[in-house]
Amino acid sequence: MARPKNPPSGNPDRPEERSGSRTSKKQTATGSSPTPAEVKAEVAATAPAAIKTEPRTFEVRKTETRKTETRKNVFPINLEEEIRRRAYELYEQRGYSSGGEADDWLAAEREVLQRYHQHSA
Repeated sequence: MARPKNPPSGNPDRPEERSGSRTSKKQTATGSSPTPAEVKAEVAATAPAAIKTEPRTFEVRKTETRKTETRKNVFPINLEEEIRRRAYELYEQRGYSSGGEADDWLAAEREVLQRYHQHSA
């Protein structure tokens, strides 16, 4: 079952508030509109102090390229893939005969690691 719609005002004792209309303390007390001088005084009293800004100075820096040292024993991320590929090549060279998978893997691993040790030295 549908709920009944609520009245526009949630509290019957409270007068209807309009969005966008602002009333100052003087207007509600006296019932008349404040003068522009009174509005300026009220705004000046409630406004934050003026913020002083200083001009920014920018410094131009020359970018330098950093020379990195070659690190020893640096291996690529796909090292295992290279070993796998070389082991398959050795398997092909043996004529696709089974029984030497471990030997192919160890030989491929030795070759690939030796190649990277030579490049890093």
